Amino acid sequence: MAAIKPIFALVDCNNFFVSCERVFRPDLWHKPVAVLSNNDGCIVARSNEVKTLGVPMGVPYFKVRDVLTANKVTLFSGNFPLYGDFSQRVVQVLQTVCPAIEVYSVDESFLDISHLPITDYTAWGQTLRETIYRYTGLPVSVGIGSSKTLAKAAADFAKKNHDTQGAFSVVDDDQKRVELLKWLPVKDVWGIGWRTAPKLQARGIQTAYDVTRLSEQWAQEQLSIRGVRTVRELKGESCYGLDNSSEPQQSIARTRSFSHAIRDYYELEGAIATFAAQASAKLRQQGEVTSGVMTFMRTSKHSEVQRGGSQLVKLVQPTADTGPIITAALQGLKQVYDPEFGYKKAGVVLVGLQTAQQLALQSDPHQLERRDSLMQTVDAVNQRFGTRLVRHASEHIDAHAWHSKRELRSQAYTTNWRELRAVASG
Repeated sequence: MAAIKPIFALVDCNNFFVSCERVFRPDLWHKPVAVLSNNDGCIVARSNEVKTLGVPMGVPYFKVRDVLTANKVTLFSGNFPLYGDFSQRVVQVLQTVCPAIEVYSVDESFLDISHLPITDYTAWGQTLRETIYRYTGLPVSVGIGSSKTLAKAAADFAKKNHDTQGAFSVVDDDQKRVELLKWLPVKDVWGIGWRTAPKLQARGIQTAYDVTRLSEQWAQEQLSIRGVRTVRELKGESCYGLDNSSEPQQSIARTRSFSHAIRDYYELEGAIATFAAQASAKLRQQGEVTSGVMTFMRTSKHSEVQRGGSQLVKLVQPTADTGPIITAALQGLKQVYDPEFGYKKAGVVLVGLQTAQQLALQSDPHQLERRDSLMQTVDAVNQRFGTRLVRHASEHIDAHAWHSKRELRSQAYTTNWRELRAVASG
């Protein structure tokens, strides 16, 4: 029996953060919208209308404030829990359509659709796009090709060309594949990268089509094996399958850039304790324990004298209990803290993770059961009534005293009962 030819689809959410904000603000469709980073410092997402103003990605907000104000751009502080929830909803829709899925990023997923009974791939992509919009309110672009690199290029083309109706396929159509590659700049080829593109452009290689004309020997010498695979993928040969591996997480981190530099030790103590508690809750959610707690802090990168450091404290016994983890984090704080400096960023990282089942083989089962029962009760209460209702005394009572600046954050429409969208009755 002949092997089934690989066919991939890439589903890419358009202007993802902006689109998530627009779902609950339909008045902002087709109007300029931008999203700011956690500390309202930089632009991290732009609507098409903002892109046409020449506002680059990642630019500090203060540099483009006047342009944004003059053009009446609506700004939002990053609402990452909302975006994460929308990302999961899109994936859930995709899983009902195709079980073979690789979640590549928060706004992109690859599908292996080789085994699906599809006769018209473009029409299938357009239908999928409509389905996602119906269930989530998010616009997406769908690219389809015989390799992941071609699928990604096709999705990019679909996003930027409205006559595609959001989906573009180059499966079994070599003329369309060549036209796509001649359209795609070399700097936008998946796998080329921003460091490699200038080197290729200096040699007259301007488009993805030019890349396909390179000899594999030259690609091997100049671009390594990754370059050879990119050449083959652009020609339609699949070199990368779906990456469904779920590698065990090596660490759990909770970090924060503060809205102002913090010098006071007790204020930092409250922040570190809170980070440790949040990381502990995540640890228990994953059914794991930690054997080490690292605390780090650093001053602003714009300070004349930059200072910072980290301290790892190893635990006597691996645990997921918030108490010992906070104690270890605060021990690290004492080692790192210098009263001469104000700190702009701090965090707690849990390392040496292992499953809770592994710990059960090494510990007193009765003592372990009591600790687990207490922590499960705390987690259940906080999940039901509020994430900070039950907390350790060392945690900060008022997180807003050190929290990142998020003056323009939208509501947690989908993740917090208190912030659900209100609908007025007639």
